[in-house]
Amino acid sequence: MPEEPTPGPLGTEMREATFPDGSRGIVLVQAGTSQPDADLLAAQVWAEMPEPGTPKE
Repeated sequence: MPEEPTPGPLGTEMREATFPDGSRGIVLVQAGTSQPDADLLAAQVWAEMPEPGTPKE
């Protein structure tokens, strides 16, 4: 994965982030977001995800 943020559409950028389970992935954040804030946003998205096998509402 790239070391530097990758430009995305309309003032966003793709950032590598660490999820609560220690895995890493890519999140789309507002351009200029700090790395700690990108990791926090990834954790918030992670917390809002349904458990696998849970039906959608």
